[in-house]
Order: sequence, then C-alpha cells, then structure tokens
Amino acid sequence: MGAQIALQAALHGVDVSLFDVDQPKLQHAIASNRQWMERRVEKGKLDSEHAEAAAARVHPGADLAAAAGDCAWAIEAVVEDAAVKRQVFADLDAHLPASAGIATNSSNIVVSRLADATHRPELCCNMHFFHPVLVMDLCEVVRGPQTSDETVRRALTWSRRMGRTAIVVEREIDGFIVNRILGAASREAFALLADEVATVEDIDTATRTGLNWPMGPFELSDFSGLDTVLGVRRDRMQREHQPGDEATVAILERLVASGRLGRKSGRGFYDYSEDPPAPLPLPD
Repeated sequence: MGAQIALQAALHGVDVSLFDVDQPKLQHAIASNRQWMERRVEKGKLDSEHAEAAAARVHPGADLAAAAGDCAWAIEAVVEDAAVKRQVFADLDAHLPASAGIATNSSNIVVSRLADATHRPELCCNMHFFHPVLVMDLCEVVRGPQTSDETVRRALTWSRRMGRTAIVVEREIDGFIVNRILGAASREAFALLADEVATVEDIDTATRTGLNWPMGPFELSDFSGLDTVLGVRRDRMQREHQPGDEATVAILERLVASGRLGRKSGRGFYDYSEDPPAPLPLPD
C-alpha cells in the first residue's frame, strides 16, 4: 500500500520520500512500481517520459530523519498493529516539520488510537486509500476527535492532488463507509458458508452475477490477504461485536493456521496454481 500511495502521488507531480526499515522490501516495492509502469507503457496507457519522471520523484530510503525532515505531509501504511503504528507516529512526530500533518492509511485503526503518541493530535487523521491504490479511485478522509478543520481540508487537498476522489467521514466509526457496508455483506457470506447453506464458489458466483460485484467475498478476502483480514476482523469483533463475527474469525483462523493466506501464498479459499483458480475445501 505504501509503495503504491507513493507512486500514485509521484504520477501526479508530487515528490515523495518512501521510507521502510527493511531495505529488501523497499527495493522490491520500487521494482514492483517500475514493473507496473512498464506494463502501462507497453499497453499505451502511460507515456514513457511520464513514467520515468514519476519514478524519479520517488526517493527511497531507510533514514527516517532524512526522509521526513522537509516533508509537508506524511502517510503511514505499516502493519495493522496499533502498537507499531503508535511508534511510527511518535517517530514521525520527532522528525517532521512542526506544521506537517500525519495520516494513517489504516482501514481499521482510527487515528484517535494513535494521535496521542504525537505532540500534534490536531494535525492527525485517517486517509484510507483502497487496494490496489493505483486502480481504486477513492480515499476516505476520517476526522478524529482532535482533528482540526484545516487538517481535514489539507487531507482532502492532498488526496485530490494525488488524483483520487476524496470524501469525509465526519466521526470515527469502525469500517468507515465502504468497509462497513462491505463488512456486513461479508459477515453474511461467512455465516452462509459456516451454516453450509452454499459453497465458497457458489456464494462468490452469486454475488458476482447477482450483485454485479467484480469479486465475490471469498475472492476478495484472498486478494486482500487472509492474515490481514483476520487481524482486522478479530480486532473489530473485540471492540464492536456483530452477529456472524465468530463464524468469520473461526474460518479465517483455520485457514491462516494451515498457511493458506490467499493469493500471496498461492492458496486460500482458492488454489491459485490452477487457471482459473480452483476452490479448495476448508481445512479441518
């Protein structure tokens, strides 16, 4: 997510410092972005000179002080772990200019859980981009209880400058807008699976063809990463229990424990070594 947010900004003329503590992952992110642009150029959807200029605007590095020292705005996109994010917010606060805003890309952890790790809670908010950032148009700007009106305005301006449609969620709520609606549908899908009403394949087929979704709920979970989905669903269940949460978490726990993490591991609800991907039975 962080790498694609950086490239999305760079494609729209913004100079970006891309920071990661893991150098191999940072280099992989740069290579992945370049491959994406090369494919777009080959298809005639991106001019080669524009691609090269965008690549030159992304400055990777592992020195946070150097990366953050002259930034006007920071977007954090690390692992969905509040403790880790709080440390990142504190580190950013120590190195950013005093006027710089800090946004978390989290779709699940609201900024009020992070902002008090800084000395600038009024300059903190959520900016939730959607995966894959280079394709999905929306950014949800979420106001925390201490977020200033000016910070919301600046977050909207940055989102739009980066070529994304931006909307405001006026108060913190689990799932924000899109994932709250999607989560309700997904919980029902998992409940149907747990109750053996229908198979993974048939539930996905029904939602694709009956609701015109581009992916069914289990295909989408595989795409997002089942370990990531499990972390979000488990955290949300603990804070805001909804009917169907137990069934969802129980199924995801079985899959993750068996090493089936979705597309990134080659197996999840589907086997991605097959073309088209073949549905798999749930592990015992």
